[in-house]
Amino acid sequence: MVEQHVGAAVHAFLGPTWVVLLSARATRAGRREFRRRLSGPVELRAGCDATGAERMSEGDVLALLRARGAPEQCVLVKDGLLEDEVTDLPSALHRVLQSPEGALISCIAGRLCFVQSDGGRTRAVFAATTADPDREDGMDHVEDSR
Repeated sequence: MVEQHVGAAVHAFLGPTWVVLLSARATRAGRREFRRRLSGPVELRAGCDATGAERMSEGDVLALLRARGAPEQCVLVKDGLLEDEVTDLPSALHRVLQSPEGALISCIAGRLCFVQSDGGRTRAVFAATTADPDREDGMDHVEDSR
C-alpha cells in the first residue's frame, strides 16, 4: 500500500527525476535515498495544482487537507525515518512540521498530498484538479492495514 501511494503521488505531482527514483525504492537503500532527496528542492510536475503552506499554521494545513477530503489515515514518507509508514494524519503532519526534514504525506493516492522540502522552507498541499472516473485501483483512500 505504501508503494502504491508513493508511486501515485510521484506520477501526479512530482517531476520526471522522481519517476526515475521510484524504481530504486525496491531496495532499502533506494527508499532511504528517496526520503533523503525530499529534504532538497523538489521538482514539480508541470501544471499540478499546489497551495503554498509555508505561512500556514499546523491547524490550518490540517483543516485544508480535511476540506479536500483527507481521511484520518495517511502514508508518511519522511527523511530521518527508518521506514515509511501508515499513520494518522494529525500525527504525521505534526511530526513533519516540527522538523526541517523533507517529507511527503499521501492522503488520497495520486489525488491529495502534502510535501515539505528544501530544508523545510517549501511546504505545499497538492490536489488533483479533476476526478478520475476510471480509477479502479482501490487506493482512493488509505486503509489501515495494521
